[in-house]
Amino acid sequence: MEKRKFKVYLADDHTFVRKGMTRLLKTFERVAEVKDAQNGKELIDLIKINLPDIVILDVEMPVMNGINTAKYINTHFEAVKMLVLTMHTDAIIIHELLENGVHGFLNKDSDTLEVERALYDIIDNDFYVNNKVGRLLSTPHLPDSKKLSKPITPREREILMLICQDQRPSEIAARLQITQQTYFIHRDNLIRKINARTNVGLVKYAIKEGYYKL
Repeated sequence: MEKRKFKVYLADDHTFVRKGMTRLLKTFERVAEVKDAQNGKELIDLIKINLPDIVILDVEMPVMNGINTAKYINTHFEAVKMLVLTMHTDAIIIHELLENGVHGFLNKDSDTLEVERALYDIIDNDFYVNNKVGRLLSTPHLPDSKKLSKPITPREREILMLICQDQRPSEIAARLQITQQTYFIHRDNLIRKINARTNVGLVKYAIKEGYYKL
């Protein structure tokens, strides 16, 4: 089955980086369209005209930085997925971006294959977490985990682990010998218990609580 193609918008204030990334993105088989902006405000203006499937954000930009841009997109364009391209390794910044709906992170020195994989994982599975981000999410100085009103059931834990392993709904359903409808019921229960919004929140919770290690 052919995977769907998608539109990517990119925001970075460094012209060399932005234009180079734009050329790279256009070589990816599933990328149908690429547009670029110098800052978060220009990116949002583009989104208002025509929604992309995913945006790539730099953290440090003039006029409107990556954190404020992510907050705005998360509030006004919830369907748009976000990948952050940054040299930052500060756990607090990573955590704040995740809280504002970011679906994945890449270092600016990531190779072509990782950039392509990150995009596809976010489009297909809702998240991308590499080893560096996984370690940061496990650091003790992040805010304390929330107390769950109801404990996670064994079946929900199985599903949580498989989501963390990048398994698709159809693959999880087949592996656990349940219907996809049953899978989504369990996943929605997990999301409510953890107070997450997407699979990104589930993965973040699993890493912080020690259920899953990269």
